Amino acid sequence: MTGLFSIVLSAFIFFGSLVFIFSEKINRSIVAIVGSMLMIGMGKLLGFYSEELAIEAIDFNTLGLLLGMMILVAMLEPTGFFEYLAVLAARASQGKPIRLFILLGIITTVLSMFLDNVTTVVLIAPVTILISEILGVSPLPYLMSEALLSNVGGVATLVGDPPNVLIGSAAGLSFNDFLTYSFPIVIFSWAGAVFLLRNLFKKDLAKRPRRSKAVMKLNPAETLNQPETARRILIVLGAAILFFFGHHTLRIEPSLVALSAAALRPK
Repeated sequence: MTGLFSIVLSAFIFFGSLVFIFSEKINRSIVAIVGSMLMIGMGKLLGFYSEELAIEAIDFNTLGLLLGMMILVAMLEPTGFFEYLAVLAARASQGKPIRLFILLGIITTVLSMFLDNVTTVVLIAPVTILISEILGVSPLPYLMSEALLSNVGGVATLVGDPPNVLIGSAAGLSFNDFLTYSFPIVIFSWAGAVFLLRNLFKKDLAKRPRRSKAVMKLNPAETLNQPETARRILIVLGAAILFFFGHHTLRIEPSLVALSAAALRPK
């Protein structure tokens, strides 16, 4: 009877925490911490859980990898690098909607393979809206493609999305293993998503922009607030990605690579 009660109680705490998280009435971090405290407290009291089991359940490799990569993204954000890429894509498109659609999709996908996809979209979306206003076209096709393709790109690598890190750590998959199994699927998914979005927004992308030549006046260099800092961070990030490819051979954890790169503080 005690075992059944413990199962029911732990399930109640777990699903109750989910309800509060989904309601968004309380900060999800507070809900998670309070829920874990209740689980450990009641588990200790009734003898079905303990602090030792809670610590064993924590995947420090996952936490370290996420922390290191998020620190790098946080340092890269104020440099204007994301905006620089968006403006560069706008100039390369020469004001042609379908070309801009493809270029922004590629940039978002590639960035999301190695950086947090939510942050990538949040930073590129405002520039996308501005470029759309300059061209005199609807920003909806571009924003939808960025939102969808960022998730597609995030699936490709071990560091592309938090669930990937959890899966890779639990299954013992290296960066190369994850890339080998996921990347081919991502290519087909990306092509399918672009084809679907292209047909869904066919009318919007077929419209001739009223001010197609205006984007050629944009200067990508003006968006870089800290070009030297951006260059240093990109060098460190590139080195980290190379180590990700070889971490299994070198017998080092991806979290060590990410935290080491973040610790360099290339400012």
